[in-house]
Amino acid sequence: MLVTGCTSLRSAQQPVVSTQDILASLKPYSWPDAIAAYHSADTRDRGGLTQRQYRDLVITLYMNAIDAQYADFQTSADSESRTSAIGFDLALLGLTGVASVAEADEVGPLAAAIAAFTGARSSFDKNLFFNQSLPAMFAAMEEERAKRRLVLVQAMQRDVESYPLPLAIGDIAALQRAGSFALAISKITRQAVTAKNDAELRLDKATSGCDVVEDVQASTRELRAILVATRNSDPAIATDNRDLLAAQFNLPDGLSEIELRDQIGAKLNSDYCKTADRTAKVANVKSQLGIP
Repeated sequence: MLVTGCTSLRSAQQPVVSTQDILASLKPYSWPDAIAAYHSADTRDRGGLTQRQYRDLVITLYMNAIDAQYADFQTSADSESRTSAIGFDLALLGLTGVASVAEADEVGPLAAAIAAFTGARSSFDKNLFFNQSLPAMFAAMEEERAKRRLVLVQAMQRDVESYPLPLAIGDIAALQRAGSFALAISKITRQAVTAKNDAELRLDKATSGCDVVEDVQASTRELRAILVATRNSDPAIATDNRDLLAAQFNLPDGLSEIELRDQIGAKLNSDYCKTADRTAKVANVKSQLGIP
C-alpha cells in the first residue's frame, strides 16, 4: 500500500517533444562554439546562415531549452506535493484499517506505528503552506519569465550591430533565473509589502478625516463662493487670486481651480470638522483677502 500510495501522479500530459530532444538540439551550439561561429568570416561555420539568422537561431534554441527545463521543474514540484500527501493518507488509512481487525496482542505495535505515522504526517503538514502557495509562486515566475522572453523577442528585431550574439547571454541568463522559487518569493514579498503600505496609507487618510457629523454646509458654500470669486478674465490675475486663497490653507502656488477646490476640501475634512472651526476659518479667509 505504501508503494502504491507513493506512485507519482503527473499533473501534465506527456510531452510530444521531450526535454532530452530539445537539449540534444542545443548541444552543437554550446556558448563558446556559438560565439566562435558567429564571429567567423566563413559562413560555412554557421551552416550558411548570416550573422543575424545565426544569432536568432541560437537565442531561440536556448529559450526553448530553458522553457523545457522549466516545464519539467514545474511538473515535478506539483507532482511531488500531490504524491507525498497521498502516500501519507493511504498509509494511515491502511494502518488504522488493519488495527480495527487485529488480534489484541497486535494492537499495541500497530498503535505505535499509527502514532509514528500521525506524527510524521503532522510534520509533513507544515509544508501545507508551501504546497498551497505553489500556484502563486509559479504565477510570479511566469510573469517574470514573460518579461524576460519579451526582452529577447524584441532584441531579435534589432540588427546585429545593435544587438550582437555575445550581448544576448545576459538576457538568456535572466530568463533562466526567472524560473526559481527564490525570485518568486522575493517578488511576492515585494508585492505584499507594497500592498501593505498602500493599505496603511489609505487607512491613514480615512482615519484623518472628520469623525463628527455637524452642519458645515453654510461655511462650505461661502468658501465655494470665494473660490468662484477668484476667477478673472485675465488669467494672470485669476492665478494670483487662487494663490492668495491657497496660502490661507498652506497649499502650494500654481494650483488650477479644480486642484485648489479638491485640496481645500481635503483640508476642511481633516482640520476643520466642527461648524465653529470652519466658520472661523471662513471669516479669517475673507478678512485676509479683503472680502466683505
